[in-house]
Amino acid sequence: MAPAADKRLSGRKVAAVACFDSFGKVAMTLLAACRREGAETTLHLLQVSNRALSRRQRLEISRTDRRTTIKRGAWGDFRSLTAAMAGDTDVLILGLDGLRSRDALLMLSKEWHRRTDRPVLVSAYPGLLFRFALEGMLDRSGADLLCLNSDQDFAQYRLGREALGLSSDNAVVTGLPLLWNARSEQTLPDKPSIVFFEQPSIPVHPLQRRYICKQLKELAEAWPNHPVIFKPRTSSIESTLHRRHGEMAGVIERMSDTVPNLQLSFKPATRLLRQCGCAITVSSTAALEAMAMGVSTRIVGDLGVTETLGNHFFAESGAVADFAAICRDPFTPVHKVDWLQRHGHQPEGQEIFLSALLKQLHGDRPPLPTDGLGPGSWGSRSWQTYAIRHGGRRMLSSGGARSSQQKRHKTRTLLRRLRDGLVGFGWLSRWLRER
Repeated sequence: MAPAADKRLSGRKVAAVACFDSFGKVAMTLLAACRREGAETTLHLLQVSNRALSRRQRLEISRTDRRTTIKRGAWGDFRSLTAAMAGDTDVLILGLDGLRSRDALLMLSKEWHRRTDRPVLVSAYPGLLFRFALEGMLDRSGADLLCLNSDQDFAQYRLGREALGLSSDNAVVTGLPLLWNARSEQTLPDKPSIVFFEQPSIPVHPLQRRYICKQLKELAEAWPNHPVIFKPRTSSIESTLHRRHGEMAGVIERMSDTVPNLQLSFKPATRLLRQCGCAITVSSTAALEAMAMGVSTRIVGDLGVTETLGNHFFAESGAVADFAAICRDPFTPVHKVDWLQRHGHQPEGQEIFLSALLKQLHGDRPPLPTDGLGPGSWGSRSWQTYAIRHGGRRMLSSGGARSSQQKRHKTRTLLRRLRDGLVGFGWLSRWLRER
């Protein structure tokens, strides 16, 4: 290992903030790359309302880099936490969803008003961009360095920015950070497993989910000497960014009583993939991880190929198949390697990220937008000023989308809080997350 003085980020302080498990993992991956170059690294896990990460989720994040310090707090602490970073911290990584990225950028503009010694702002994605892709990229466009998954994402970002007369120079294609360390050399057991990776909100309809459970049972019956594993996205007490359904795990668990090789597992995806001969999903990022590791991968095509399912992202991958085809031959790799390299697997991504970060650190940092406004890609100064005057900062931080959602779910949210408070489920859920 090179001496600390020879490392490119020696003496630098790099911090990250994240609220959800997938964002925490990608933030930790970026921090690990910085730490190996000599930086002092810290991850701040900030709880959103009553959606704290469970002990298992926190352990998975910490396993990404055990030498990086993790501190826990609340999302409401973001402003006070980051206010003190100007002049003290060199880099701040925003591991946040689109709405909170907007909110964070507005708060930082206010706290770091005209500060040229502010940290470099970095933003990256934890998964695939298959819905609202341009919107999500523009949400984060106020970052100094925007890490994108693919040339396709970059082209879309550039077109959106250029349409508004703006530069796309802050974006760089690093590939998915979670794939940087993926290796295809692995020795499988004699009877490798078949693993289905669930997503929190896909597919949407209960009938579609029941169909998938039925097909997994039939797949297990057709391959009785191979474990067929259902990997839930989270347990019933754990939080995710997206709304989750959860009943698929219960259905599979009941089916496993009569089909011994049909199993549930909450092990990390990477660990399951090491013993996996076939990875199946509708459109999970785990499919890219499986492909990068050389695992035979199948994208469920029985329900069609649509934006709602997200599997349209994989249309050209060669991996889309129905369960009948999967049942006939699950173990022969069929995905296109060149497609994978164009859609997230960038073997040199870590070095691309570090080089881009060093360029930002050695350049002049422009002040963030003044007057409490966001970047130009959120709209003209005239619109943003009008929006804040008549709708408040929330109108910009939500992109105008949150107001209708609040009205639609206000009664449901109130009833859930009353139920949890009266029956004690809220206290019980928080206690279980800590275990």
